[in-house]
Amino acid sequence: MALLRASALEWWVEARRIVGPVDLVIEPGECLGVIGPNGAGKTSLLRLMAGLERPSAGTVELDGRELARWPAKARARRIAYVPQLRPVAVPLTVRELLLSARYPYLSARQVAPAASDFEAVGQAAAQVGITALLERPLRELSGGERQTAYIAAALAQGGDLLVFDEPTTHLDAGNRRRVASLLLELRRQASHTLVVATHDLRFAGRLCDRLLALRDGRVVECAAPAEVLQPAILERLFGAPFKLWREGGETLPVLDLERSVRP
Repeated sequence: MALLRASALEWWVEARRIVGPVDLVIEPGECLGVIGPNGAGKTSLLRLMAGLERPSAGTVELDGRELARWPAKARARRIAYVPQLRPVAVPLTVRELLLSARYPYLSARQVAPAASDFEAVGQAAAQVGITALLERPLRELSGGERQTAYIAAALAQGGDLLVFDEPTTHLDAGNRRRVASLLLELRRQASHTLVVATHDLRFAGRLCDRLLALRDGRVVECAAPAEVLQPAILERLFGAPFKLWREGGETLPVLDLERSVRP
């Protein structure tokens, strides 16, 4: 059975269709990348797949059951979402952030985290290499450290589907590499199903099993990276000329600057 299935999925804001129609199947253990220009509807699609927005039409199903029918805590034990934008001045330490991700496991009578919650936090911190930062306030961390802490919180939450919205955006080259390496390691372990929206086409090509190319809320293409990362498809997707470039034995799609500036 598919882990997640979207059928005739649409999302409207007033009279404007933001997403859809989208039909999509995500298999357990798969890594799906979502690419497209600004305003393509990537974030909206991810929020629909995480159950954070209700479809205007169509359905999203988790394990064959419509997401809208899942109790909030049960859904949160299966799906963890890391948004693109978060407040910087969060008055929490890293440990407190990770413990807050354990909320779906608290019972109605429970007033404090259990030993299993502290164990999950310790394991998640160790997995991403931030054990030494657990007592640090989030506001004191660098951008890359803060992003890594939020990824650790998603792991502490325990979901088998991890949804990341632009996980490397606004980071410098060193921190982008650190976060990208972390997601590549999660992919190598094959212990989670990943959905990642990104503008980094090279990263998407290396990380993902399939790429979903989205423009104006509609699917332009959904296939293996080698099939999607072709100049003709990327030009249709971004409205800009691309070419293939060989670097270190790897063929990469890059913006064709010569054609871009040609009158």
